[in-house]
Amino acid sequence: MPIPLLAPAPPAPMGSPVTHDVTIVTTRKLAQARVMGVPPEEFGIERGARSIRDCNYCFHEVVTKTEAQLIAEGFDAGQIRALLPHNGTSEIETLARDTVEEHLSATSGGGSANAAARLVRITEHYVRMDYEGSGRPCLYQVITGGDQAEILRKDGKDCITPFDEMPFAATTPVPVTHRFFGRSIADLVMPLQREKTALKRGALDNLYLHNNPRVEVAEQNAGPNTLDDLLVSRPGGVVRTKTAGGLNWQVVPDITTSIYPMLQYLDAELEIRTGLAKQTQGIDANALQNQSATAVAQVFSASQMRIKLIARIMAEGVRDIFALLHGTIRKHGQREETVRLRNAWVEVNPRNWKTRDDMTINVGLGAGGKAQQFAQTMAIANVQKELLAGGKLNLVGDRQLYNTAAELTRIMGHRNPDQFFNDPVAVNPQTGQLLNPPPAPPQPPPDPKLMALQARLQADQLAAAHRVQVEREKAHADAIHLQVKTQGEIELAKIKAALEAKMTVLETHLKAAIEAGKVQRSYPPGARKARDGHHYVPDPSRPGKHLLVVHHG
Repeated sequence: MPIPLLAPAPPAPMGSPVTHDVTIVTTRKLAQARVMGVPPEEFGIERGARSIRDCNYCFHEVVTKTEAQLIAEGFDAGQIRALLPHNGTSEIETLARDTVEEHLSATSGGGSANAAARLVRITEHYVRMDYEGSGRPCLYQVITGGDQAEILRKDGKDCITPFDEMPFAATTPVPVTHRFFGRSIADLVMPLQREKTALKRGALDNLYLHNNPRVEVAEQNAGPNTLDDLLVSRPGGVVRTKTAGGLNWQVVPDITTSIYPMLQYLDAELEIRTGLAKQTQGIDANALQNQSATAVAQVFSASQMRIKLIARIMAEGVRDIFALLHGTIRKHGQREETVRLRNAWVEVNPRNWKTRDDMTINVGLGAGGKAQQFAQTMAIANVQKELLAGGKLNLVGDRQLYNTAAELTRIMGHRNPDQFFNDPVAVNPQTGQLLNPPPAPPQPPPDPKLMALQARLQADQLAAAHRVQVEREKAHADAIHLQVKTQGEIELAKIKAALEAKMTVLETHLKAAIEAGKVQRSYPPGARKARDGHHYVPDPSRPGKHLLVVHHG
């Protein structure tokens, strides 16, 4: 099948921009600070040195790098190839630790067949000297190679580099006063172990002789086959002699009764020197006889004191390691790193550490066991409780209470205290507000005396108000009574005045009628006849009405 040819792209018009496809490759070098263990036979320090920090010279022999690795690191290839191969380690310490033939020898590398894999010994020297001739000695790193101690070249320059501080940290379980090299646990127990070995060997030899004692044979009782029969030791064997009872078996004294107490004494001395008592390895059967739990706990705690002391001494070396790591990261850190800190991902920029002048490294030892730490933290919590009950809110706040709760959580083995308690200072990164704002402070309980006084004042106020109300109602009632009385008197006066006016008018008419003799007796319609001396007269004020006039004799 024919393949069609692609038509060439038309030329770009004049004046149009020219574009290109570009692939950008970014190479990033990743570095890390590492802690490497240095065998004691590969490290050396000047005589009379008290510490690595203050010494004037120390060195480290590096014998685990091959020719290809050194060339890849930038060392001069001709120099490296001219160095003699490493002949192997023959130090006593190396051979003592080597139980499965792991030590390096001249044949461990590639040999002549693979020269790139052969081991080459280089030595890193750290020396304080006035290399520049300024009269002020400074610390330098000098790298030499081979047995001839030739100064190597790296990237075309001699390997003489200024250094800030010695890159080593050392520790020892048993320090010796005013000396750099201390003693190990083996140095403490080896003499006792040799003594125990000699005593045990003597006890075994005594038991061997006791089980197979020597025989005394008189020459007159020995026959031609007696010695041959004695040389063959087997159960039920026959020994032929000339005379019955001619053999005397030697009685070997038992010396183990004096060896066993000595072995127990050496074991006790080993426990004192190392701190590894029977109680630390498990509960001794004799430790629970007629002993309380408190006594057993005290014995167990005392047996661990020396172990904890050794751990605290060794932790001082760990402190120096972290100080060196901090200095290395502080000097060579070039970008931010995202790390997990207190259960949160945060950005850490080592470049900001350059202004840090002081730092405290806590190794976390020396505070006792968990039970003791828990008791001490609970004591602090009780003090905080008493301060809060006493109203000393300026001494104990939410942050202090959270720290106590977090410490208790850590002692109990939980890494994240936020699972049980809320952090009072946790801030929302988006809004900047507190995630757990404190609630409104509760009102303090009132004073009973103040409450009684307030109740008494309230009762007095109620009684006074009641009296005022009663007086007000009484005054109101008196006012109403006076008003009603006044109105009644007024109405009564009006009625009396009206009656008096009527009587006056009536009397006037009556007198006028009597005087005129024009009084006529008339009876209103439907009225009964008046009695003697009585008669009706018309009412002048009310037409059609009559008034009864009564006459008294």
